[in-house]
Amino acid sequence: SEIYWFSEQPYGHVGEEDLKKYDSGRLGFPNSYFDPEKASVLYNQYHEQYQLADEIGFDGIMSNEHHASYWCMKPAVNLDAAVISKLTKNVKIAILGNVISVGDPIRMAEEIAMLDCYSGGRIISGFVRGTAVETLLSGQDPTENFARFQEAHDLIIKCWTDDGPFRHEGQYFKYRVVNPWVKPMQTPRPDIWFPGTGSPESVVWAAQHGHPYMNLGALVDTTEWLKQIYIDTAKEVGYKAG
Repeated sequence: SEIYWFSEQPYGHVGEEDLKKYDSGRLGFPNSYFDPEKASVLYNQYHEQYQLADEIGFDGIMSNEHHASYWCMKPAVNLDAAVISKLTKNVKIAILGNVISVGDPIRMAEEIAMLDCYSGGRIISGFVRGTAVETLLSGQDPTENFARFQEAHDLIIKCWTDDGPFRHEGQYFKYRVVNPWVKPMQTPRPDIWFPGTGSPESVVWAAQHGHPYMNLGALVDTTEWLKQIYIDTAKEVGYKAG
């Protein structure tokens, strides 16, 4: 087993009385409460924690991203991963994860490849479908989320493993020329993890593609049920779940 360091990197200057004035700490909580000077101090403290985690022997550091949320000051997880790559020498860097259904998959492939080169091949690339918040902020049709995710996933892997230039004419993404110059250091590609919140559909998809599934915030009984779905699906496709 491995042990990873993780922090949401919250903005710790919001009190209970502030939160009681609003319906939610996401989306509707005003960003007028944000003080960049206080945030700068917090960011540096969190970066010191990264260095310490590396020095005392953690196997890896996990980082994530959330938007419009006071409790997570990481709206751009790849920027955080770049910082980790330069502050540490040994830990794996687990990016958990990028919401690939709402962005540019070519740019995502390039950024992860850069990070893998920066870090000397220490990146674990987590892809997520995103919560309703990310879908709402992107203005996309939520019924298209999973289909967009799958197309982006396949295109990113192709960018990492196939030589360019090539053309991509998909349902949601269209590129006349795809030729990303930077490729990942790890061959054939970095490991891909799939964090989620318990959708059986996602668990089946992860097992079919040989990606570890991370069930976040679920009850033990639910987790055991999803684990069995994963194991059964993996057997069907000839993948041995670890």
